Amino acid sequence: SRTISMISLSLSLADSQLYQEYSEVVQNREILLSHSDSLSISVLLHPHTLSKTNPFKSLNVPQQSINRPPSPRLSISASSTTLWQDLPGVRKSPDLEELTEDERRLQEVRFEVVTSEASCCRSLDIVVENFVMSKQLNVILSSQDKNWLFSRLNDVRAISHSFLSQLEEAVEKDIMRFTVCDIIIKLCPRFRNVYVPYLTNQSYQDKTYQRLMDESHEFRRVVEKLERNPVCQRLPLRSFLILPFQRITRLKLLVQNIVKRTAPKTKDEAQAIKAMKLLEKMIQDGNESISQMKNIESLVTLNAKVDFECRTLPLISQSRRLVREGPVTELRDFSLKDREEERNVYMHLFNDYLLVSLRKEGGRFTVIDHAPVSELRVENCRFKLHSLQKNLFHLHMPQKALLLRTDTQANKLRWISALSRPYPEIDFSAVQGMCASCFKRNCSVKVNILMLVI
Repeated sequence: SRTISMISLSLSLADSQLYQEYSEVVQNREILLSHSDSLSISVLLHPHTLSKTNPFKSLNVPQQSINRPPSPRLSISASSTTLWQDLPGVRKSPDLEELTEDERRLQEVRFEVVTSEASCCRSLDIVVENFVMSKQLNVILSSQDKNWLFSRLNDVRAISHSFLSQLEEAVEKDIMRFTVCDIIIKLCPRFRNVYVPYLTNQSYQDKTYQRLMDESHEFRRVVEKLERNPVCQRLPLRSFLILPFQRITRLKLLVQNIVKRTAPKTKDEAQAIKAMKLLEKMIQDGNESISQMKNIESLVTLNAKVDFECRTLPLISQSRRLVREGPVTELRDFSLKDREEERNVYMHLFNDYLLVSLRKEGGRFTVIDHAPVSELRVENCRFKLHSLQKNLFHLHMPQKALLLRTDTQANKLRWISALSRPYPEIDFSAVQGMCASCFKRNCSVKVNILMLVI
Protein backbone atom coordinates (compact mmCIF):
# COMPACT_ATOMS: atom_id res chain seq x y z
CA SER A 1 0.00 0.00 0.00
CA ARG A 2 0.95 3.65 -0.29
CA THR A 3 1.30 3.93 3.49
CA ILE A 4 3.78 1.06 3.58
CA SER A 5 5.71 2.65 0.71
CA MET A 6 5.96 5.95 2.55
CA ILE A 7 7.15 4.27 5.74
CA SER A 8 9.74 2.19 3.90
CA LEU A 9 11.14 5.28 2.25
CA SER A 10 10.94 7.70 5.17
CA LEU A 11 14.67 8.32 5.31
CA SER A 12 16.19 11.74 5.88
CA LEU A 13 17.40 13.87 2.93
CA ALA A 14 19.88 15.46 5.32
CA ASP A 15 21.58 12.07 5.54
CA SER A 16 22.14 11.67 1.82
CA GLN A 17 25.67 12.11 0.60
CA LEU A 18 26.83 15.11 -1.39
CA TYR A 19 26.48 14.81 -5.15
CA GLN A 20 30.24 15.18 -5.61
CA GLU A 21 30.72 12.01 -3.54
CA TYR A 22 27.92 10.22 -5.35
CA SER A 23 29.50 11.01 -8.75
CA GLU A 24 32.90 9.68 -7.75
CA VAL A 25 31.49 6.48 -6.32
CA VAL A 26 29.27 5.88 -9.35
CA GLN A 27 32.22 6.34 -11.71
CA ASN A 28 34.31 3.88 -9.72
CA ARG A 29 31.43 1.41 -9.58
CA GLU A 30 30.82 1.59 -13.32
CA ILE A 31 34.46 0.77 -14.00
CA LEU A 32 34.00 -2.40 -11.97
CA LEU A 33 30.67 -3.19 -13.61
CA SER A 34 31.82 -2.54 -17.17
CA HIS A 35 32.49 -6.27 -17.62
CA SER A 36 29.39 -7.41 -15.76
CA ASP A 37 25.64 -7.04 -16.02
CA SER A 38 25.26 -7.00 -12.24
CA LEU A 39 22.19 -5.76 -10.45
CA SER A 40 24.29 -3.52 -8.23
CA ILE A 41 22.80 -0.08 -9.04
CA SER A 42 23.53 1.27 -5.58
CA VAL A 43 24.46 4.59 -4.07
CA LEU A 44 27.56 4.10 -1.92
CA LEU A 45 29.20 6.53 0.41
CA HIS A 46 32.47 8.19 -0.47
CA PRO A 47 35.35 6.28 1.16
CA HIS A 48 36.41 9.39 3.06
CA THR A 49 33.02 9.72 4.75
CA LEU A 50 33.61 8.78 8.37
CA SER A 51 30.12 7.59 9.26
CA LYS A 52 28.04 5.29 7.08
CA THR A 53 24.84 6.18 8.84
CA ASN A 54 25.09 9.95 9.06
CA PRO A 55 27.82 12.13 7.54
CA PHE A 56 26.82 15.00 9.83
CA LYS A 57 27.17 12.83 12.94
CA SER A 58 30.75 11.87 12.12
CA LEU A 59 31.62 15.54 11.86
CA ASN A 60 29.74 16.51 15.04
CA VAL A 61 27.49 18.89 13.14
CA PRO A 62 23.81 19.22 13.98
CA GLN A 63 21.58 18.25 11.09
CA GLN A 64 19.71 21.52 11.51
CA SER A 65 22.82 23.53 10.52
CA ILE A 66 21.51 23.67 6.95
CA ASN A 67 17.92 24.84 7.08
CA ARG A 68 16.80 23.42 3.76
CA PRO A 69 13.12 23.12 2.99
CA PRO A 70 11.93 19.72 4.19
CA SER A 71 10.79 17.26 1.59
CA PRO A 72 7.01 16.90 1.70
CA ARG A 73 7.25 13.20 0.91
CA LEU A 74 9.93 10.58 1.01
CA SER A 75 13.55 11.63 0.93
CA ILE A 76 16.06 9.11 -0.24
CA SER A 77 19.08 8.49 1.91
CA ALA A 78 22.44 7.37 0.68
CA SER A 79 23.40 6.04 4.05
CA SER A 80 24.81 2.57 3.74
CA THR A 81 23.98 0.82 0.45
CA THR A 82 20.61 1.92 -0.89
CA LEU A 83 19.24 -0.46 -3.45
CA TRP A 84 15.65 -0.42 -4.62
CA GLN A 85 15.39 -4.16 -3.88
CA ASP A 86 16.59 -3.57 -0.30
CA LEU A 87 13.85 -1.11 0.59
CA PRO A 88 11.47 -2.61 3.19
CA GLY A 89 8.44 -1.79 1.04
CA VAL A 90 9.96 -3.74 -1.84
CA ARG A 91 11.24 -6.69 0.19
CA LYS A 92 7.83 -7.20 1.80
CA SER A 93 5.84 -6.80 -1.39
CA PRO A 94 4.27 -9.97 -2.80
CA ASP A 95 4.71 -8.45 -6.27
CA LEU A 96 8.50 -8.79 -6.07
CA GLU A 97 8.45 -12.45 -7.12
CA GLU A 98 6.39 -11.56 -10.19
CA LEU A 99 9.10 -9.30 -11.61
CA THR A 100 11.66 -10.74 -13.98
CA GLU A 101 15.37 -10.09 -13.53
CA ASP A 102 15.26 -7.55 -16.38
CA GLU A 103 12.37 -5.71 -14.74
CA ARG A 104 14.24 -5.59 -11.43
CA ARG A 105 17.32 -4.21 -13.11
CA LEU A 106 15.18 -1.55 -14.78
CA GLN A 107 13.67 -0.51 -11.45
CA GLU A 108 17.15 -0.22 -9.94
CA VAL A 109 18.22 2.18 -12.69
CA ARG A 110 15.05 4.20 -12.26
CA PHE A 111 15.62 4.27 -8.52
CA GLU A 112 19.11 5.64 -9.07
CA VAL A 113 17.56 8.67 -10.76
CA VAL A 114 15.75 9.31 -7.47
CA THR A 115 18.68 8.71 -5.13
CA SER A 116 21.08 10.74 -7.25
CA GLU A 117 18.63 13.64 -7.41
CA ALA A 118 18.43 13.56 -3.61
CA SER A 119 22.22 13.91 -3.46
CA CYS A 120 22.08 16.71 -6.00
CA CYS A 121 19.48 18.55 -3.92
CA ARG A 122 21.62 18.32 -0.82
CA SER A 123 24.71 19.74 -2.55
CA LEU A 124 22.65 22.55 -4.07
CA ASP A 125 21.17 23.36 -0.66
CA ILE A 126 24.66 23.69 0.76
CA VAL A 127 26.08 25.91 -1.98
CA VAL A 128 23.05 28.23 -1.89
CA GLU A 129 22.77 28.51 1.87
CA ASN A 130 26.46 28.44 2.76
CA PHE A 131 27.85 30.54 -0.12
CA VAL A 132 25.18 32.35 -2.16
CA MET A 133 23.35 33.55 0.95
CA SER A 134 26.53 34.36 2.90
CA LYS A 135 26.32 37.85 4.36
CA GLN A 136 30.12 38.17 4.27
CA LEU A 137 30.27 37.37 0.54
CA ASN A 138 27.36 39.67 -0.22
CA VAL A 139 29.27 42.56 1.35
CA ILE A 140 32.37 41.84 -0.74
CA LEU A 141 30.83 41.02 -4.13
CA SER A 142 29.45 43.57 -6.56
CA SER A 143 26.06 42.79 -8.08
CA GLN A 144 27.72 41.92 -11.41
CA ASP A 145 30.32 39.62 -9.84
CA LYS A 146 27.69 37.86 -7.77
CA ASN A 147 25.54 37.35 -10.85
CA TRP A 148 28.43 35.90 -12.84
CA LEU A 149 29.63 33.72 -9.97
CA PHE A 150 26.30 32.32 -8.79
CA SER A 151 24.14 32.82 -11.86
CA ARG A 152 20.83 30.91 -11.59
CA LEU A 153 22.00 28.58 -8.81
CA ASN A 154 18.81 29.38 -6.93
CA ASP A 155 16.82 28.40 -10.02
CA VAL A 156 18.81 25.17 -10.43
CA ARG A 157 18.11 24.35 -6.80
CA ALA A 158 14.39 25.05 -7.18
CA ILE A 159 13.97 22.83 -10.26
CA SER A 160 16.00 20.07 -8.57
CA HIS A 161 13.68 20.08 -5.54
CA SER A 162 10.63 20.10 -7.81
CA PHE A 163 12.05 17.16 -9.78
CA LEU A 164 12.82 15.21 -6.60
CA SER A 165 9.37 15.89 -5.18
CA GLN A 166 7.69 14.49 -8.30
CA LEU A 167 10.01 11.49 -8.34
CA GLU A 168 9.15 10.79 -4.72
CA GLU A 169 5.44 10.99 -5.47
CA ALA A 170 5.85 8.50 -8.33
CA VAL A 171 7.66 6.03 -6.04
CA GLU A 172 5.00 6.44 -3.37
CA LYS A 173 2.19 5.69 -5.79
CA ASP A 174 3.74 2.47 -7.09
CA ILE A 175 7.01 1.47 -5.45
CA MET A 176 7.20 -1.69 -7.53
CA ARG A 177 6.68 -0.27 -11.03
CA PHE A 178 7.21 3.49 -10.84
CA THR A 179 8.60 5.32 -13.90
CA VAL A 180 10.72 8.46 -14.18
CA CYS A 181 10.97 9.32 -17.87
CA ASP A 182 7.44 10.75 -18.01
CA ILE A 183 8.44 13.21 -15.28
CA ILE A 184 11.64 14.13 -17.15
CA ILE A 185 9.65 14.79 -20.34
CA LYS A 186 7.24 17.04 -18.45
CA LEU A 187 10.05 19.00 -16.76
CA CYS A 188 12.42 19.29 -19.75
CA PRO A 189 11.18 22.78 -20.77
CA ARG A 190 11.93 24.01 -17.24
CA PHE A 191 15.27 22.18 -17.23
CA ARG A 192 16.19 23.94 -20.46
CA ASN A 193 15.20 27.40 -19.19
CA VAL A 194 17.49 26.94 -16.19
CA TYR A 195 20.38 24.74 -17.31
CA VAL A 196 21.16 26.27 -20.72
CA PRO A 197 21.73 29.78 -19.30
CA TYR A 198 23.79 28.29 -16.47
CA LEU A 199 25.96 26.35 -18.92
CA THR A 200 26.32 29.45 -21.10
CA ASN A 201 27.57 31.47 -18.14
CA GLN A 202 30.40 29.01 -17.47
CA SER A 203 33.21 31.07 -18.97
CA TYR A 204 32.15 34.19 -17.07
CA GLN A 205 31.83 32.14 -13.90
CA ASP A 206 35.33 30.65 -14.24
CA LYS A 207 36.95 33.97 -15.08
CA THR A 208 35.15 35.79 -12.27
CA TYR A 209 36.10 33.16 -9.71
CA GLN A 210 39.76 33.14 -10.75
CA ARG A 211 39.97 36.94 -10.89
CA LEU A 212 38.46 37.33 -7.43
CA MET A 213 40.73 34.65 -5.98
CA ASP A 214 43.80 36.33 -7.52
CA GLU A 215 42.94 39.96 -6.85
CA SER A 216 40.76 40.04 -3.74
CA HIS A 217 42.43 38.86 -0.56
CA GLU A 218 39.17 39.37 1.33
CA PHE A 219 37.20 37.21 -1.12
CA ARG A 220 39.77 34.42 -0.85
CA ARG A 221 39.74 34.62 2.95
CA VAL A 222 35.95 34.43 3.20
CA VAL A 223 35.61 31.61 0.64
CA GLU A 224 38.25 29.52 2.40
CA LYS A 225 36.50 30.14 5.71
CA LEU A 226 33.14 29.04 4.27
CA GLU A 227 34.75 25.97 2.71
CA ARG A 228 35.91 24.93 6.18
CA ASN A 229 32.29 24.71 7.31
CA PRO A 230 31.80 21.00 8.11
CA VAL A 231 28.66 20.85 5.95
CA CYS A 232 30.94 21.23 2.90
CA GLN A 233 32.82 18.07 3.94
CA ARG A 234 36.16 19.57 2.84
CA LEU A 235 34.88 20.18 -0.69
CA PRO A 236 35.82 23.49 -2.39
CA LEU A 237 33.36 26.04 -3.75
CA ARG A 238 34.33 25.18 -7.31
CA SER A 239 33.12 21.60 -6.91
CA PHE A 240 29.66 22.98 -6.07
CA LEU A 241 29.67 25.44 -8.97
CA ILE A 242 30.24 22.70 -11.57
CA LEU A 243 27.55 20.46 -10.08
CA PRO A 244 24.81 21.46 -12.60
CA PHE A 245 27.12 20.48 -15.47
CA GLN A 246 27.75 17.10 -13.91
CA ARG A 247 24.11 16.51 -13.06
CA ILE A 248 22.56 17.14 -16.44
CA THR A 249 25.18 14.93 -18.11
CA ARG A 250 24.68 12.17 -15.57
CA LEU A 251 20.91 12.33 -15.96
CA LYS A 252 21.26 11.78 -19.70
CA LEU A 253 23.45 8.71 -19.07
CA LEU A 254 20.94 7.28 -16.61
CA VAL A 255 18.12 7.69 -19.13
CA GLN A 256 20.26 6.02 -21.78
CA ASN A 257 20.65 3.09 -19.39
CA ILE A 258 16.88 3.02 -18.88
CA VAL A 259 16.38 2.87 -22.66
CA LYS A 260 18.84 -0.02 -22.83
CA ARG A 261 17.00 -2.01 -20.16
CA THR A 262 13.41 -1.25 -21.22
CA ALA A 263 11.48 -3.87 -23.18
CA PRO A 264 11.51 -2.94 -26.87
CA LYS A 265 8.43 -1.73 -28.72
CA THR A 266 6.62 -0.75 -25.54
CA LYS A 267 5.12 2.50 -24.33
CA ASP A 268 7.84 2.72 -21.69
CA GLU A 269 10.56 2.43 -24.33
CA ALA A 270 8.99 5.16 -26.47
CA GLN A 271 8.78 7.38 -23.41
CA ALA A 272 12.40 6.68 -22.42
CA ILE A 273 13.66 7.39 -25.94
CA LYS A 274 11.75 10.67 -26.01
CA ALA A 275 13.24 11.70 -22.64
CA MET A 276 16.73 10.77 -23.83
CA LYS A 277 16.39 12.80 -27.03
CA LEU A 278 15.07 15.82 -25.13
CA LEU A 279 18.04 15.71 -22.74
CA GLU A 280 20.49 15.26 -25.62
CA LYS A 281 18.93 18.23 -27.43
CA MET A 282 19.17 20.36 -24.28
CA ILE A 283 22.85 19.52 -23.83
CA GLN A 284 23.45 20.25 -27.52
CA ASP A 285 21.69 23.60 -27.17
CA GLY A 286 23.85 24.34 -24.15
CA ASN A 287 27.03 23.55 -26.06
CA GLU A 288 25.91 25.72 -28.98
CA SER A 289 25.06 28.55 -26.62
CA ILE A 290 28.51 28.28 -25.02
CA SER A 291 30.13 28.33 -28.46
CA GLN A 292 28.10 31.37 -29.48
CA MET A 293 29.03 33.18 -26.28
CA LYS A 294 32.73 32.47 -26.87
CA ASN A 295 32.37 33.75 -30.44
CA ILE A 296 30.82 36.98 -29.21
CA GLU A 297 33.61 37.38 -26.65
CA SER A 298 36.29 36.88 -29.30
CA LEU A 299 34.57 39.39 -31.62
CA VAL A 300 34.35 41.98 -28.85
CA THR A 301 38.04 41.46 -28.08
CA LEU A 302 39.04 41.71 -31.76
CA ASN A 303 36.82 44.76 -32.31
CA ALA A 304 38.80 46.61 -29.64
CA LYS A 305 42.07 45.79 -31.43
CA VAL A 306 41.32 46.75 -35.04
CA ASP A 307 41.48 49.99 -36.99
CA PHE A 308 40.09 50.23 -40.53
CA GLU A 309 42.19 51.74 -43.28
CA CYS A 310 39.36 50.79 -45.65
CA ARG A 311 35.61 51.01 -45.22
CA THR A 312 34.59 50.14 -41.66
CA LEU A 313 32.86 46.81 -41.08
CA PRO A 314 30.81 46.24 -37.89
CA LEU A 315 32.40 43.10 -36.44
CA ILE A 316 30.12 42.08 -33.59
CA SER A 317 27.28 39.83 -34.75
CA GLN A 318 25.60 36.85 -33.09
CA SER A 319 25.68 34.89 -36.34
CA ARG A 320 29.39 35.51 -37.03
CA ARG A 321 32.00 32.96 -36.01
CA LEU A 322 35.73 32.74 -36.62
CA VAL A 323 36.70 29.91 -38.97
CA ARG A 324 40.45 30.46 -39.28
CA GLU A 325 43.08 33.12 -38.64
CA GLY A 326 46.81 33.49 -39.13
CA PRO A 327 49.69 35.22 -40.93
CA VAL A 328 50.51 34.83 -44.62
CA THR A 329 52.93 36.61 -46.95
CA GLU A 330 51.57 38.78 -49.75
CA LEU A 331 53.72 38.94 -52.92
CA ARG A 332 53.33 42.37 -54.46
CA ASP A 333 55.65 42.11 -57.51
CA PHE A 334 55.97 38.97 -59.64
CA SER A 335 59.49 39.87 -60.76
CA LEU A 336 60.43 38.78 -57.23
CA LYS A 337 63.89 40.34 -57.54
CA ASP A 338 63.41 42.55 -54.51
CA ARG A 339 62.18 40.77 -51.38
CA GLU A 340 60.95 44.10 -50.04
CA GLU A 341 58.13 43.73 -52.54
CA GLU A 342 56.47 41.27 -50.21
CA ARG A 343 54.78 41.99 -46.91
CA ASN A 344 53.33 40.04 -44.02
CA VAL A 345 49.57 40.25 -43.70
CA TYR A 346 47.18 38.68 -41.22
CA MET A 347 43.86 37.14 -42.23
CA HIS A 348 40.76 36.65 -40.10
CA LEU A 349 38.34 34.35 -41.91
CA PHE A 350 34.80 34.34 -40.51
CA ASN A 351 31.87 32.32 -41.77
CA ASP A 352 30.62 35.38 -43.65
CA TYR A 353 33.57 37.77 -44.12
CA LEU A 354 37.33 37.84 -44.63
CA LEU A 355 39.54 40.55 -43.10
CA VAL A 356 43.03 41.21 -44.45
CA SER A 357 45.13 43.23 -42.01
CA LEU A 358 48.59 44.46 -41.15
CA ARG A 359 49.78 43.55 -37.67
CA LYS A 360 50.83 46.44 -35.47
CA GLU A 361 52.58 46.67 -32.12
CA GLY A 362 50.64 45.74 -29.03
CA GLY A 363 48.62 43.05 -30.80
CA ARG A 364 46.62 45.55 -32.85
CA PHE A 365 45.55 45.22 -36.50
CA THR A 366 44.98 47.68 -39.32
CA VAL A 367 42.42 46.25 -41.74
CA ILE A 368 43.45 47.02 -45.31
CA ASP A 369 40.69 45.11 -47.07
CA HIS A 370 37.67 42.93 -46.38
CA ALA A 371 35.13 41.05 -48.48
CA PRO A 372 32.13 38.74 -48.09
CA VAL A 373 33.07 35.07 -48.23
CA SER A 374 30.53 34.60 -51.03
CA GLU A 375 32.61 36.92 -53.25
CA LEU A 376 35.96 35.18 -52.71
CA ARG A 377 37.64 32.76 -55.09
CA VAL A 378 40.82 30.85 -54.36
CA GLU A 379 43.22 29.11 -56.77
CA ASN A 380 45.91 26.63 -55.84
CA CYS A 381 49.20 27.39 -57.63
CA ARG A 382 51.17 24.23 -58.28
CA PHE A 383 54.47 25.76 -59.43
CA LYS A 384 57.75 27.17 -58.09
CA LEU A 385 58.87 30.74 -58.61
CA HIS A 386 62.58 31.65 -58.33
CA SER A 387 63.66 31.69 -54.68
CA LEU A 388 60.12 31.49 -53.32
CA GLN A 389 59.93 27.79 -54.08
CA LYS A 390 56.33 26.80 -53.30
CA ASN A 391 53.30 27.14 -50.98
CA LEU A 392 51.60 29.76 -53.16
CA PHE A 393 47.92 30.36 -53.74
CA HIS A 394 45.93 33.05 -55.47
CA LEU A 395 43.06 34.80 -53.67
CA HIS A 396 40.55 36.76 -55.75
CA MET A 397 38.67 39.51 -53.89
CA PRO A 398 36.06 41.84 -55.44
CA GLN A 399 38.51 44.71 -56.04
CA LYS A 400 41.87 42.93 -56.27
CA ALA A 401 43.72 39.64 -56.58
CA LEU A 402 46.40 38.60 -54.06
CA LEU A 403 49.25 36.16 -54.51
CA LEU A 404 49.87 34.66 -51.08
CA ARG A 405 52.50 32.37 -49.61
CA THR A 406 52.34 30.25 -46.46
CA ASP A 407 55.14 28.81 -44.37
CA THR A 408 54.21 25.17 -45.09
CA GLN A 409 52.37 23.15 -47.70
CA ALA A 410 49.92 21.91 -45.06
CA ASN A 411 49.11 25.47 -44.01
CA LYS A 412 48.48 26.43 -47.63
CA LEU A 413 46.06 23.55 -48.10
CA ARG A 414 44.19 24.47 -44.90
CA TRP A 415 43.74 28.05 -46.10
CA ILE A 416 42.59 26.90 -49.54
CA SER A 417 40.09 24.51 -47.96
CA ALA A 418 38.73 27.17 -45.61
CA LEU A 419 38.53 29.89 -48.26
CA SER A 420 37.04 27.74 -51.01
CA ARG A 421 34.17 26.20 -49.06
CA PRO A 422 31.51 28.18 -50.94
CA TYR A 423 33.06 27.08 -54.24
CA PRO A 424 34.74 23.90 -55.51
CA GLU A 425 38.52 24.08 -55.65
CA ILE A 426 39.92 24.62 -59.15
CA ASP A 427 42.04 21.67 -60.30
CA PHE A 428 45.07 23.01 -62.16
CA SER A 429 46.60 19.59 -62.79
CA ALA A 430 44.44 19.19 -65.92
CA VAL A 431 45.72 22.33 -67.60
CA GLN A 432 49.43 22.95 -67.20
CA GLY A 433 50.47 26.56 -67.08
CA MET A 434 47.01 27.91 -66.19
CA CYS A 435 48.31 29.58 -63.03
CA ALA A 436 51.05 31.36 -64.93
CA SER A 437 48.72 32.71 -67.60
CA CYS A 438 46.19 33.70 -64.93
CA PHE A 439 48.79 35.74 -63.05
CA LYS A 440 50.03 37.37 -66.23
CA ARG A 441 46.52 38.35 -67.23
CA ASN A 442 45.47 39.74 -63.85
CA CYS A 443 48.68 41.33 -62.64
CA SER A 444 50.36 42.30 -65.97
CA VAL A 445 53.74 40.98 -64.92
CA LYS A 446 56.07 38.30 -66.20
CA VAL A 447 56.30 35.05 -64.32
CA ASN A 448 59.41 32.96 -64.67
CA ILE A 449 58.38 29.36 -64.23
CA LEU A 450 61.30 27.15 -63.32
CA MET A 451 59.45 23.95 -62.62
CA LEU A 452 55.86 22.76 -62.79
CA VAL A 453 54.81 20.59 -59.89
CA ILE A 454 52.23 17.99 -60.79
